[in-house]
Amino acid sequence: MFMADIAGVRVLYTGDYSREEDCHLCAAEIPQFSLYFNSEKMAKTIRRLAEKTLEVGESVSGLLVKKAFTCQIMALDDLHVFSQLSTENISQRITIAYNGAFGVLKHRLKQIFESVESLPDEESEGPAFRVHERLTVKYESEKHISLHWRSDPISDMVLTLLSSASSSSSSSLPVTADHWLLNDVMDKRPSPPVDEVGELNVVVAVKIALACLCVNPKSRPTMQQIDRALSMQGPPLSKPFSMITLGELLGHGGKTS
Repeated sequence: MFMADIAGVRVLYTGDYSREEDCHLCAAEIPQFSLYFNSEKMAKTIRRLAEKTLEVGESVSGLLVKKAFTCQIMALDDLHVFSQLSTENISQRITIAYNGAFGVLKHRLKQIFESVESLPDEESEGPAFRVHERLTVKYESEKHISLHWRSDPISDMVLTLLSSASSSSSSSLPVTADHWLLNDVMDKRPSPPVDEVGELNVVVAVKIALACLCVNPKSRPTMQQIDRALSMQGPPLSKPFSMITLGELLGHGGKTS
């Protein structure tokens, strides 16, 4: 509280919004009010995704962008139009040792991947094929092949399989993809499972991962099915972890659990 003298007029200032009783002013009255917030959020499809009218229950695939209080679903290629963000594709290339026949390599990859197509010589400048239209395998010499890809789950899986084959003592792949050991194609950087529960969790995760790589979207498991598979405690493995093959995880023979 203080006294102000303005042009010969003295004013005692006590604070207009003080809630305490004062000898000069009553306490300020603040009316009570309530706020209600709607918990539902609405996201609008824009640009390319908005060109098609969606039916009730139809799913849409895109990038969810939240700006201020609005949510928008857009195609990845439209991100730079509606934001200051941009996307880039990084092409990668690696040459690995491989002493087997190039045609046999293609045949064996067909055992596990749905789409393995040969490329015309004028496009690849030599024998080559492409896996799922993502990773290209080229013949370089009798002892080397080269891989060209943009990082994604399918390309990384093919790269892991071929790298494992190049580092094996036989310098070639097993007779069929079904006979590839899970233990041989796993990433060696993380620590391996140390007990039966850990081994079972790895088997379940790999089964789900292989199912999610299916080319036909309708054949892939839903999020509800994935959640159920990860939540349920399955039976113990029927054979040692080191003897489980990809064919068993793909359902081409034998049971693992």
